[in-house]
Amino acid sequence: MLRCTASRLLSRNVSRTSVPWRSTFRAFTSGPASSLSDLQITDRCVEMIQKLKQKDWIKNKDHAKLRVIVEGGGCSGFQYNFSVDDEPGLAEDDVVFEKEGAQVVIDQESLRHLKGSTIDYKDELIRSSFVVAENPNSEKNCGCGSSFASKVS
Repeated sequence: MLRCTASRLLSRNVSRTSVPWRSTFRAFTSGPASSLSDLQITDRCVEMIQKLKQKDWIKNKDHAKLRVIVEGGGCSGFQYNFSVDDEPGLAEDDVVFEKEGAQVVIDQESLRHLKGSTIDYKDELIRSSFVVAENPNSEKNCGCGSSFASKVS
């Protein structure tokens, strides 16, 4: 069942561990309600998030989620940063997309650059990682696909 709700969440510091990671989902946010079409999560991404939640190095398995951040850098201007966040609580500007118990968290500023995108998990010969498979806000991507030029100003 897909659903979108809004709720007020507590601020907190985010601990991150870089990891690459797909999802049916509901979205909730501490700010204005987001549309479920703001982000697509593939089934492969959901599967990998669920597998990561079982790893020994995850301290708080019940709170483990994939965090996606867009930050300045890379050869095209912006780059994607994927990490596992297992701390309870969320920052005020976090938007959570949930599918089959797997959660993807994106801050409101990063979501501006990711609206309409698809989060997937790719398993290739040279690397396995979470990826932004389709980003309608991207003007161009670098060769490796980890950075992009944004249409959003």
